[in-house]
Amino acid sequence: MKICIISDNHSNYDFEVPDANVLIHAGDFSYQGKLDEMINFRDWLEKQPHKHKLFIYGNHERMGWQELYWRDFLEETGATCLHSTELEIDGLKFYGSSYTPTFGNWAFMMDDEQRKRYWQNAPYEVDVLVTHGPPHGLLDTVDGLEIEPGKLEHLGCIHLRNYIERVKPKLACWGHIHDSYGQMTLKAWEPNEQNTLCVNASLLDEQYKMVNKPIVIEL
Repeated sequence: MKICIISDNHSNYDFEVPDANVLIHAGDFSYQGKLDEMINFRDWLEKQPHKHKLFIYGNHERMGWQELYWRDFLEETGATCLHSTELEIDGLKFYGSSYTPTFGNWAFMMDDEQRKRYWQNAPYEVDVLVTHGPPHGLLDTVDGLEIEPGKLEHLGCIHLRNYIERVKPKLACWGHIHDSYGQMTLKAWEPNEQNTLCVNASLLDEQYKMVNKPIVIEL
């Protein structure tokens, strides 16, 4: 299965979308979740020819109590909102979550205890995990943001990291931290256990310039 992963374009659609069986958007397709931004994302989704189109929200999608309305609106394109939802495609089990650690006055955020409970109760069998934010220590740093000289601060969620190490999905993908675009492999502790391919697919950099491309992987 070929999977194309996109995140954090913030209403900038000046990029080419590669062919794939599954298209995933990991959130922050807007700046504020305003009406025109939601319509633009819907129009973009509708134009994509991929057989399966999946999306979650990011912290910039400030829709509040209207989430179910916007979910229905966007799913009219044939796409599926994966936020707190399980979905199976060709034998692979997908699960998604928009929640990130609390920062400022943004959307889809949980405090430490809420995130701990959430990930303790998330599905145990997952092949492809789509989150907006990163797990702690994996593609989750911003250049120049140091906790001490020469040591960058890790901004990801420790409870998400624990979940990934427990469930061991084949693929875990996210965005949110623009400076950490790229791929890495989280190796399992035991030699016969499943490694996890990790992807940060943020298209914009920290200055909100389009510098990256969608990432395509095969499972």
